[in-house]
Amino acid sequence: MRLLSQGNQFIFNLPSDFLTPEVIADYQPILEKNWIQYENVIDYLNSTIRGIDFPGIRFETPTQTQMRGYVRNYKPAQNIQNIVGHDLNITFASVDSHLNYFLMFEMITKHYLDTNNMFVEPFLMTALDIHRDAIYEVKFHEIILKNLTDNRFDYGQEKINQPDFTMTLSFNWYDVEFMLTKSKVLELDNIPQIIQKI
Repeated sequence: MRLLSQGNQFIFNLPSDFLTPEVIADYQPILEKNWIQYENVIDYLNSTIRGIDFPGIRFETPTQTQMRGYVRNYKPAQNIQNIVGHDLNITFASVDSHLNYFLMFEMITKHYLDTNNMFVEPFLMTALDIHRDAIYEVKFHEIILKNLTDNRFDYGQEKINQPDFTMTLSFNWYDVEFMLTKSKVLELDNIPQIIQKI
């Protein structure tokens, strides 16, 4: 049993071409006026990502009633991509007078009105080990931005925890690639023995 797991290290950023030049031109002066320490708008937006929810696997089992009413379950004859959930939830911290919320609001609006591009460019999530080496990458393809939670403006709202919002996107397929090679695995032959064997 791991008492202190460091397995939740990951990198997830929106692609560098996620924002349109028009949106960048609108929001860059705000970053410069408020002395926000990020070089560009996409870095600022990525800095507010709190986490993502990877969808699970769920499938219905076809049944067949046999002799004397016995019901037997079977695995479905479907492509594996069809039994994995297709919604990915990304949670953002709502910061700077909800500036990043309206940045996402504008992007979803532009995506909805874009008739030239059906999908957004692929998103990439990379899981890291304790040495910050990539263990595996998950790439989500053919993405459609489909939901943004509401945002409450409230004079009486006082919270200890920072408010957040969630963007939901739908992807058509994904792939997982394992990144570790033999060169990144520690050799244990030449390590001196610290604890004596009894």
